[in-house]
Amino acid sequence: MQMYNAFPTPVGFFDVENSKPLNEGLTNFLYSIKEEDGPQRSMVGGYHSKDDLLSRNNTFIQQFHKIISEQIKEYHSKVSKVQMGPNTRMVSWCMIYPAGARSEPHLHSGADYSSAYYCKVPKLSNGEGNFVGVDPRQVARWDNNFRGQCHMNVTAKEGQGIIFPGWLDHYVTPHKSDEDRICITTNIFIDQGTFTR
Repeated sequence: MQMYNAFPTPVGFFDVENSKPLNEGLTNFLYSIKEEDGPQRSMVGGYHSKDDLLSRNNTFIQQFHKIISEQIKEYHSKVSKVQMGPNTRMVSWCMIYPAGARSEPHLHSGADYSSAYYCKVPKLSNGEGNFVGVDPRQVARWDNNFRGQCHMNVTAKEGQGIIFPGWLDHYVTPHKSDEDRICITTNIFIDQGTFTR
């Protein structure tokens, strides 16, 4: 029998080599702007910055901007035949999750791609602080044959990032650590040559 994976969801993972100085610099900067609250949206119990991180005059943010731009270009080249136009844009914000904080199931409406980069991850028990992607095939969630396969659990790892379609429902599970879990989230809006956003 031949098997064919119909309607796969492309999820990319990347690791930043020697990321410790970058992660420490990003973490210190993100704590320094913590009072500048952004809208909470899906987050429950944590801190959500404004979505203007990429415009900040900070060495570590600029370094992150370069890294995430390169990773997005690579991801796009693997999942799309449409050329990325000059008016493609990105916005980034940080999410600081103390003990008990989580995000509710949501998607990033309007974004072509989304990304999460983990710059601080405490030691967590299995299943705590996970990024969870939800199978976009809603009817498969109710099929007893596939029910155990309808969630993609990703354990956060410092220096690692994940890129996924903006339409993918996802959430973050709470953790019990005394230390914060910190990620930078980025939304990418692709200029496909026919319009700009």
